[in-house]
Amino acid sequence: MDKYDYIESIVIFLKGITGINYQLQIKEVLSAYYKSIEKTYEMPDFYGGDQKNDGWVVEDGTFYQVYAPTRLKDSLKKEIQEKFTEDLNGLLKIIYEEKKWSGELNNFIFIVNTFDINLPHDSERFFESKVNELKKQYNVNFKYTVTNIQYIREVLTKIDDIEILKQISATLHIKSMIDYNAITETIITNLIIGISGNINHKFMNSTLEKSYSRISSIEKININDLNEKKEEIENIIINLDVVENAVININQDILYENKFERVKDFVIEKYNELSKNLHGIELYESLINEVLSYSQDKWNLETPMRFLIVYIFDKCDIFEKK
Repeated sequence: MDKYDYIESIVIFLKGITGINYQLQIKEVLSAYYKSIEKTYEMPDFYGGDQKNDGWVVEDGTFYQVYAPTRLKDSLKKEIQEKFTEDLNGLLKIIYEEKKWSGELNNFIFIVNTFDINLPHDSERFFESKVNELKKQYNVNFKYTVTNIQYIREVLTKIDDIEILKQISATLHIKSMIDYNAITETIITNLIIGISGNINHKFMNSTLEKSYSRISSIEKININDLNEKKEEIENIIINLDVVENAVININQDILYENKFERVKDFVIEKYNELSKNLHGIELYESLINEVLSYSQDKWNLETPMRFLIVYIFDKCDIFEKK
């Protein structure tokens, strides 16, 4: 279980929440994050009227507004613009005319729950225009951000202590939802896309020296009745440096360092399942197709997937050795 799992589980959980519950759960994440950097996040009691403040960082004048519609409509873009304008204008009035909330706005962060879609485009620069208008009206200067759940993902990524992520998960009652042995489409796809990029780079620059020196014996190919795939496997083995480079890169991910091991273990598990009933070419092709089924782009990723399977084959983690 690593940092990535907790972050993904928290984000997926938050995407499915609407209304005031979304605001309350966002508060739990932000409170834990700001506490970890020794700052104070407060959320006013919404039942008494939040006075255009869904939460703020006391020390630096950062104010949050959270918009969580119960469902997405075609008019979402217009609704976001109207809510942003209403909330920011109201907050500026309360701070600078009514002299509340310590009397200063430095940063305004407007979070929208867009579920699984991106924010509507802002090609007309509506928010920039509206902010500039209000800056002039109140003769103030501040930063602003219009964002969605991606902001919370970035906040969670900044938390280095996994115990804090565990605490957030427990507070949101989602710890029991985490599959400790889960392998996600994202992990597999990221690795084989990395392999694909290395393949393209290598063969477009054919003068590069081959750096992968280890070549599996013909005996292993014979033992596993893979002679029909002998040429394919040996050609891949000669160029397996493209996989090794991808493994090095993916294991440098700041979220967790065992990405490749998890993918490898997943492939071995699938091999063990399939090998109970299949052998030889059928087993080889079925294993490739089985792992590809976890990607939505299997046609474009088949070649790098073959490289990955042969890499694990060459390391003697799958198929019979003698």
